[in-house]
Amino acid sequence: MLEAFYATERGSLEDITINGDFDLHPDLVWLDLIAPSQEEQQWILDAYGQNLPTLKSLEDISSSARFYRDDDGILHISTYFLTKNKNYQVENENEDESSMLATVQTVAFILHKDRLFTLRGEKLVAFRAFRARARRNDYDIDYKDPTWILLGLLEAKLDELADILEDVHKDLEKYSTEVLNNRHREQILDLDDMITRLAQLEDMLGKAQLCLIDLRRVLTFLARPRALGSHIYDADIRELSEDVRSLVEHDAFLFQKVRFLLDTTSGFINTEQNDTIRRFSILPSMLAPPMLIASIYGMNTDVLPFAKGSMSFIMVSIILIGFLIGPLIYFRWKKWI
Repeated sequence: MLEAFYATERGSLEDITINGDFDLHPDLVWLDLIAPSQEEQQWILDAYGQNLPTLKSLEDISSSARFYRDDDGILHISTYFLTKNKNYQVENENEDESSMLATVQTVAFILHKDRLFTLRGEKLVAFRAFRARARRNDYDIDYKDPTWILLGLLEAKLDELADILEDVHKDLEKYSTEVLNNRHREQILDLDDMITRLAQLEDMLGKAQLCLIDLRRVLTFLARPRALGSHIYDADIRELSEDVRSLVEHDAFLFQKVRFLLDTTSGFINTEQNDTIRRFSILPSMLAPPMLIASIYGMNTDVLPFAKGSMSFIMVSIILIGFLIGPLIYFRWKKWI
């Protein structure tokens, strides 16, 4: 899929329909390619002379080549975006968003002096949010300069990460109530299911941290004096860097909270298992004295009391019941059962 945008007189972005390379005129400031076909990549090459990397090469790219400026002065940036995509949902899971697995997608940015190319494998929430914001242009930004589009997309990525961390925080508050409420935990909560949900949150936090650290490296690169060729972007880059720092700290805090809940839930599972084993251990102890008495009276001997007579069965039964109830009362008194 190929989507193209041009800047209006007031600086906002508007999209146009692309049916071939003849629609790719020089006034386009942003070309967004989503899993492009060979034909669409050829359109870009014919219209602008720009070779695009393949999606597979984006995944294999080394960390040292993730952001650089080539000999022609073109800026290349590859960065991670976090998304929750139904295509990566666990099989047979419901449509609930909380059950979706988080995935990290690599997006390539190729920044010319008058045009920005973006290449990605699938649709992302951050891009949709930025397009809506750029169409309204609430902050009167002149998107005729493609560098502002690049910074706007990075800001949208940061906003999405902040929303994801906020959702994780809300889930952790809810899970804390479920785990730490004794009545709810003992009567309703499935602890094994809770372990799975917490593990999914930990996985999401780990991927969010990866994206934040990667974004911090990108911003550090862009903050270099000759990276963007102008100091007019420095204030926005510094602001984004501060936001990244605060989100990294918040992510670390959420990590600790997830680990606490995982340890607590695992502890409750171990406690339940120990209680079950203890009950099964107490049962033989309660039955051992009656079984001993029954075994003794099962011998072929006449010297045992109540071994003969019409009342012998009743008396032996009373003795057996007494030896059964006695340990039960003792264990109850000790609060072992």
